[in-house]
Amino acid sequence: MVQAKDATMKTTKYAVLTLLAASLAGISAKANTVTLNLTPGYDWWGGGEFTANNTTQDFITGNYSSKAVLNGGFETFCIETGVEFYPGRTYNYTLGSVAQPIPATGAGSAIPLSLGAAYLYYEFAKGSLSDFDYVDTLPNGTRANDDHLLQAAIWAFQGGQSYGSYPVPTQENNKFYTDAISALGGLTQADGANNGFYDVEILQMWNGTPGVGANAAQNQLVLAKNDGPVPHPVPDGGMTVTLLAGALVGLVAMGRKLFC
Repeated sequence: MVQAKDATMKTTKYAVLTLLAASLAGISAKANTVTLNLTPGYDWWGGGEFTANNTTQDFITGNYSSKAVLNGGFETFCIETGVEFYPGRTYNYTLGSVAQPIPATGAGSAIPLSLGAAYLYYEFAKGSLSDFDYVDTLPNGTRANDDHLLQAAIWAFQGGQSYGSYPVPTQENNKFYTDAISALGGLTQADGANNGFYDVEILQMWNGTPGVGANAAQNQLVLAKNDGPVPHPVPDGGMTVTLLAGALVGLVAMGRKLFC
């Protein structure tokens, strides 16, 4: 009897542990989801702004300015021209620093998030993007026109992508493209990888199971946290080195005077 009771207790304990493990596995396997929508006056045909609603994670609280929040979701832009999404559909998503490709079709950019794109989206999300009209939201209003320019600039910094009626940005025809190049110290720096300088990540969207290349949907941008902007590297033409060298010379001279 004792052995039978002991065996029953062990069996019960094993069953409970198995059930607990299965529950935890189910929780960890639950994918994050997002619904992407279009709003008249906040988008241009073919590109952003788009509204990301019902995200599993709360990105809005403490991250986004109210200027970049709409209908309970945050405003975003895509970083790929060769991948699609369907407005109103719910997608699984993961966060990353590289746009996922679709090996089966050759679509998808597989390009790291650039410093230029991250800078522009960070400034936009914080409500401080210079010369961006956050107020005029009427269909085909100034905000929609600014969306057109901003989307084109983001695509350009993501491997020189362009699409449809969006003019290829230059420093003469796109104020946001010009702003990023000026703020970041040149086109080479703006085209380089973000590498965490800004708290912007890629919202990697999936039609189904995340991580399966054939299921990749269009990638978007998200201000994933609020640690504040990390100072971005701006070349100074060697001025820092020159000043440092001068300071060292001064210290050497001072040292000589002290120890003569």
